[in-house]
Amino acid sequence: MLRQRILTALVIGPLSIACVFLLPPLEFSVFVGLVLTIAAWEWANLAGYEGHERLVYAGLMALLLALSAWLPPMVVLTVGSLWWLMALVFVFYYPDLSDWWSSRLIRTLVGVVLLVPGFVGLRELKAMPDSTFLILLLFMLIWGADVGAYFAGRAFGKAKLAPRVSPGKSWAGFYGGLITGLVIAAVMALVYGWPALMSPRGGLLLIACATVVMISVLGDLAVSMFKRYRGVKDSSGLLPGHGGFLDRIDSLLAAGPAFSLFILLFGWVPQ
Repeated sequence: MLRQRILTALVIGPLSIACVFLLPPLEFSVFVGLVLTIAAWEWANLAGYEGHERLVYAGLMALLLALSAWLPPMVVLTVGSLWWLMALVFVFYYPDLSDWWSSRLIRTLVGVVLLVPGFVGLRELKAMPDSTFLILLLFMLIWGADVGAYFAGRAFGKAKLAPRVSPGKSWAGFYGGLITGLVIAAVMALVYGWPALMSPRGGLLLIACATVVMISVLGDLAVSMFKRYRGVKDSSGLLPGHGGFLDRIDSLLAAGPAFSLFILLFGWVPQ
């Protein structure tokens, strides 16, 4: 299993990073759209679809992703953020509130508010002048928080964060990931030279990054909740040793819209 994970990571890691950072905006949107269309096919299983129905769902999602270019980004990102507030309640009260979302229709719609805002958030970040730094910051927050949570959880993880959804996650891991994310945000701001950490803008950035880290954890937990309800360990087996595409990007789908919404609301204008 470990050998599979390493080999898969060596293939998809550099390819994904190259596409994200080197492709121009249009080609970047096509690449992200393709990945999310595959994720939609995986989500269709979690929504209760089988066989050719999953292909139809993925095709319709690809169409929605394309049509999102004509939707107001602020509206799409706000709707996505509101969904994650609801998901927070569902995760911590699982399975008590599962009747609210367990129907196939509701899970079908959840896939839309999961994937479309995730696509719009990344597309908006890519269109910004400092897109490379902003997307790198977003990725580093997610990856760093994941690493920090892993080591803190192994060392101190006794109290469980959401045991009925993901027994492996602990409060110690949550705080370890949060602290790691804040350190990464501070270091990257210092290296970039803006904003000054002791300025109001610097404080706002740290608050935003802390929020992004917390929402990224929620993204992982929410998808785990749907997988647990469906009775599957992974969203698919397309990535040997890693599960499916959705398993790899669940945190990004949650954190991306929130981060993009923050940038659009408060602006990013280096001095």
